[in-house]
Amino acid sequence: MTLEISVVIPVYKSEASLDELYERLTRSLQQLTNSYEIILVNDCSPDKSWAKLKELSQRDNRVKTISLMRNFGQHNAIMCGFNYAQGDYVLTMDDDLQNPPEEIQKLVAKMAGGYDAVIGRPYVKKHAAYRNFGSYIIGKSLEGIFGKPKDIKMSSFRLLRKSLVQAVISVKTPNPMIDALILSNTLNIANVEVTHDARKYGKTNYSLYKSSKLAYDLLVNYSTIPLRFISINGFVFAALGLLIGAYVIVGRMLGSFAIAGWASTIALLSIFSGLILVSFGVVGEYLSRIISEVAYFRQYVIRESSYAEELPAQTVEKAKKWGMGR
Repeated sequence: MTLEISVVIPVYKSEASLDELYERLTRSLQQLTNSYEIILVNDCSPDKSWAKLKELSQRDNRVKTISLMRNFGQHNAIMCGFNYAQGDYVLTMDDDLQNPPEEIQKLVAKMAGGYDAVIGRPYVKKHAAYRNFGSYIIGKSLEGIFGKPKDIKMSSFRLLRKSLVQAVISVKTPNPMIDALILSNTLNIANVEVTHDARKYGKTNYSLYKSSKLAYDLLVNYSTIPLRFISINGFVFAALGLLIGAYVIVGRMLGSFAIAGWASTIALLSIFSGLILVSFGVVGEYLSRIISEVAYFRQYVIRESSYAEELPAQTVEKAKKWGMGR
């Protein structure tokens, strides 16, 4: 069977790295197959990345380019690329060359083991300490929410079967997280150790704020942990209020101490505040499910692309052929 690979790369502030990325990527892919495509999604980059992408597309018809109307974020840009990917296998990687394209062959070789996804696991991560810590927190969250095996490490350098990609893009949430969507569909995942280089061009686009927001989005969009935390706190404060109330009543009956007016006020406030928080938690549980069903915001909006207008419909037909029945 002919190996067909689609490479999906979100692009943001990467004007300087795109030429080297293209040269090394095409050289690595040609060692594996002659049937491949490279889908570069410009996430409304403020530099001249889009002009460089159009230049690459004109130079090589296997390079497909898409420009989004605004900055939707890395995961939304990948989802956009997934919707256009036509290969039997879909590879994702960053545009900063920290994942060397020469390591792709390791992921392809491991996929022969029948896995749905193969994730590149760096020998040593060349990220800032805060980003490594953020990855650790997100990894632990994925274990708790989706039952991710502890020995599996997630990263943006991954190779997926087309059937898994189709399952992922069937989810239309406006706030997707690729790792969460993969784990919600399969645990048939393997790691392969790969090299992780220091960043060669520019600075990372991930700040401490963005890493924290990603962890928060994971908890809010894919679990009810924050709501349950509120509910638990509500019960705790309600119980505390009841204990204070009981203490006041018993003290008054025994006459062991004088009862000030503020004590009863605090007891009542604690009880009712706790009950209110419990109510918010219960209502929030329902609202979170309703919102997830009726969310209508777009994952992405395309401003311009190198695709013909009719291609998305063709892609849908090919997706059916390469879909869940494979």
